[in-house]
Amino acid sequence: MFVIDEIEKEKNKDLKQVVLFVMFSSIAAVAQLVSRAVIDILLKNLTQMVEVWPFGRQALGSFIAFLVSNIIAKVVSYVTNRKTTFKANNNKVRSAIIYTIMVVLLIIIETVIGTPLQNGLYNILGGTFTGSELTTASADKQTLYQICGMLSQAIYGFGDGLIVFFMDKYVIMRNDDISDKVSKNK
Repeated sequence: MFVIDEIEKEKNKDLKQVVLFVMFSSIAAVAQLVSRAVIDILLKNLTQMVEVWPFGRQALGSFIAFLVSNIIAKVVSYVTNRKTTFKANNNKVRSAIIYTIMVVLLIIIETVIGTPLQNGLYNILGGTFTGSELTTASADKQTLYQICGMLSQAIYGFGDGLIVFFMDKYVIMRNDDISDKVSKNK
């Protein structure tokens, strides 16, 4: 009976972690989308084109908005999930280093797929993308392009969420007390 009770507790704990992770990740996603929109508006005059690997060629304002909004979301997610979802008590420095490495890799992956996804959505929704022409496009076309950028963030953000959940749960934000108990019971 004790073993069955422990299995049920672990199932309930796992479900609770999924629900909390989705909730806090949603808050982080909203923080990312809102900060991206606000920063895009604030930096709309930074239209000079920059090219930085792996980010490709894009307007400086959009580049800064992407990076800053992404960092804001990752920090919100890390803090809320570490304290509330996983109740992690493992080494904070080691955890932060691994999380940072994961985030940098995810940002690179997001960047590699983000711009083509944004351009594809823009074309599907009736825009035409020919590089620097967008900087002189009408306000409606520029707005549509920014909306497509936010949509592409939402799409790859879902994939991010799956990766981050499993990395957080099993690698980055372990609760060492529970790990010790499990290994002692084996």
